[in-house]
Amino acid sequence: MKEVYNNKFSIGHWDATPEDDLFLECFENSSDQYKKEIYDIYFGGTFMHRDVMYSDVMGHNPSDAQYKNLLKIQEKYNIPISLTLNEMNRPLEILRPDILKELIAYIKKFYDDGIRSCTISHTHLMKTGALQDSFPHMNWKNTVNHRIRTTQEFHDYVSLGYNTIQLDRNFNRSLDELKKVCSEAEKLGVTTTLLIKENCMPECPFKTEHDCWQSGKTLRDLKTNYWEAIPFTCNEWRNLSMHHGTNDEIDKYVHNPRTGTDVVMITKDDWKEFANLVDVFKLSGRLITSDGKIIKNMAHFLERHRSNYRAYPKNANVVGATDLYEVDSFKDVYENNLTPLHMWLSFCTVYDTNEYKPIRDIKKIKEEISDHFWNSKKAVTLKNILKNCNNQCYACHACDDVFGTDRMDSIIDVKGRVKNLPPRMQY
Repeated sequence: MKEVYNNKFSIGHWDATPEDDLFLECFENSSDQYKKEIYDIYFGGTFMHRDVMYSDVMGHNPSDAQYKNLLKIQEKYNIPISLTLNEMNRPLEILRPDILKELIAYIKKFYDDGIRSCTISHTHLMKTGALQDSFPHMNWKNTVNHRIRTTQEFHDYVSLGYNTIQLDRNFNRSLDELKKVCSEAEKLGVTTTLLIKENCMPECPFKTEHDCWQSGKTLRDLKTNYWEAIPFTCNEWRNLSMHHGTNDEIDKYVHNPRTGTDVVMITKDDWKEFANLVDVFKLSGRLITSDGKIIKNMAHFLERHRSNYRAYPKNANVVGATDLYEVDSFKDVYENNLTPLHMWLSFCTVYDTNEYKPIRDIKKIKEEISDHFWNSKKAVTLKNILKNCNNQCYACHACDDVFGTDRMDSIIDVKGRVKNLPPRMQY
């Protein structure tokens, strides 16, 4: 039986946060139970060899001081930290003997520091076996950006030498296929990780280019990010996440599941169904930033907006927000059955204590969230559909009907085609 919440969550270090000690402070001020629930903490790295660079998709690495703090966490709490080299621009030159030698020397610095976990996107490099030979005790992870969606692909990546397989978010909508992967993983003794929260469109046709460009030279030279330079992708269809109908039962801040592949697990039974099939739940968060005026822990919480419940926690700078529901660990959520369970997955969210006054009384929280949208009859029906819908929205439209949006075969059509690039992208 796999863990339900202890040793269950892989979380991102806040690589984009400028404060050197913020992550460490928040982590150390969090509860002991919270720390027990962390499987590992992943962070970005960049290998440079003259004009050849191999980095990470997010384009952010921790500072030297932040890296030293991560080593402190690993040593003090016995929580592994995990190097991430998952850039999808994977240079052929890395296979040259001289460059490969330097890459191995680069990774060895981390290995000598005690790091035994590393995400590598370069599948040709993994096939050579050079990394496995050089670092026999390393836990090699593929990247979620490999988009492993079937049991056969799972086997193929194991054959490349990965001993932790990070599954595509598509499995949040394909429970039957996840059961097959679970069976094969147990036979092979391979660890599985599932990204369960990111709000990324299912099977996004822009994803490959996004992953290549986000950390690439062009956007760095333009001093912009992907979403500013290319404003006609996910920034458009995420507007569908707000309810456009007149039914007040649906909180306007609850995201329409069509716009992302975040897992929907309302009850303890839903949670156990997924938790028993996958070893680790992965949460994104390396791009989290702050202004320094924040609470000094890493609490889980639901955010309340006026009389409604904010069901998708962000950096908590929402105009009009009044307070938060807060607990010390996911154990508190699970054992007190604070449904919907999946809405508490906010390991990497920070907020200003001057603006928010957390509500921590479990009884009061339970009473106030009892009428949350995801606890309604129609939401429970939708949740059961989502478990095995395989993101075939064109043939289903269940999300459209519940959220009162137009029945679109593709959410890319939400605003039609874009005729011109923004000015900063004109060459």
